[in-house]
Amino acid sequence: MERLVALHSRLQLTITIVIAVGVLWALVVAWRNRGGMQPLSGMLQLLIIAQAAIGLPLLGQADLARMALHLIYGVVAVALIPATALAVRDRPVRVVGLSYAGILLMLLIVVARLYETGG
Repeated sequence: MERLVALHSRLQLTITIVIAVGVLWALVVAWRNRGGMQPLSGMLQLLIIAQAAIGLPLLGQADLARMALHLIYGVVAVALIPATALAVRDRPVRVVGLSYAGILLMLLIVVARLYETGG
């Protein structure tokens, strides 16, 4: 179980770094008005799903009342990327880049809060 806790913690750091890089990349996409967010958003979604899958077995050891906010933030993190992809489908590239920059910045705040709520 200790290895799962360590992996869960390290993966959260990786996700934080990928989100920060994603914000910068989204701004570059918007500025250049070309490029795309699909590879980065797909990779980020896989990392977040892996983080959730690793966290599920750890719930048995946690105080669920204390972890409630952590779980809510986790659900938001899992749902945010696909919702953004759906919302910006068939939009101009600049709009896609700026939308992803804003959403990823919000997700970065959510992930920062996850550090405080037990992750």
